[in-house]
Amino acid sequence: MTKFYSRPVIVVLSAYLFFAARSAGAQENYRFQQNLEQLQQQQQIDQLQREQERNQLQQQLNEIPRQPAEGMQRQQRLNELQQQTDQLQLEQQQNQFRQQQQLDQLREQEQLNQPQRQQQLDQFRTDQQLQQLQQQQQIDQLQEQQQILRQQPKLNR
Repeated sequence: MTKFYSRPVIVVLSAYLFFAARSAGAQENYRFQQNLEQLQQQQQIDQLQREQERNQLQQQLNEIPRQPAEGMQRQQRLNELQQQTDQLQLEQQQNQFRQQQQLDQLREQEQLNQPQRQQQLDQFRTDQQLQQLQQQQQIDQLQEQQQILRQQPKLNR
């Protein structure tokens, strides 16, 4: 009787533990995907902001009067705006580089975690099999003890 109820319990417990381990892996994949999407969105936002700033500077450049009397002031203002434009472009390049490093780091972590997750899954399966064997041994021992107890009254008669 114990054997009949124990095996379904073992199967159900094993299935539950197996799917729980898979669920943890799925959550990790979801977090990685979310981080990746967030980083890409931030890159797009930064790029749009830099473009807007460049456009504003270019508009200011175009609005500077072109009168000969103000040539030195105009040239100085042009130089200042060009420096600001160069600074913005440099910042944009640095941000793109930093974001690319973050993206590469995320991808590298994902690749490193893949074997670790497989190892954890393999370890889980091994532990699960060991647990099943131990439970089966306990069941077999209990059945042997029941059998012995059933035979004892016959010996006392």
